[in-house]
Amino acid sequence: MEISGVSSKAYTSAAAAVEEEDELKETQEENAAEEAKEYGVASKETEEKDVAQFSSSDYGEDDVEEKAANYLKNIMFTYNLTDESAAALQNYLNTFDVARFIKDYGPFTSTSEISAAMYAAVGSLIKQQEE
Repeated sequence: MEISGVSSKAYTSAAAAVEEEDELKETQEENAAEEAKEYGVASKETEEKDVAQFSSSDYGEDDVEEKAANYLKNIMFTYNLTDESAAALQNYLNTFDVARFIKDYGPFTSTSEISAAMYAAVGSLIKQQEE
């Protein structure tokens, strides 16, 4: 099964842009602190917190759970699966922990990213019957 529509270049360039923005912000804060010291003004130190921020275009838990369930149902319907494989996929669907899935594979901004992560998670469970 080929997965298309996901570009590693987009992730790399987005990560580089975020790093560049963070470096620029740090440089500006350092310059402001130096100027404040030069003029005898006390500068306010900012606390850095470890916070995960999601953009407004990221899928929420409900959306991810719906897309993941649709992915598994599509696999179970379209593939000629063995009984064991179908049971394993149904069990995975019944015990699906969306929060852990997002933590392990997310955040997600498109359905194709969710599909790729689902394939990574359940690809080993998919076994077709031999004809």
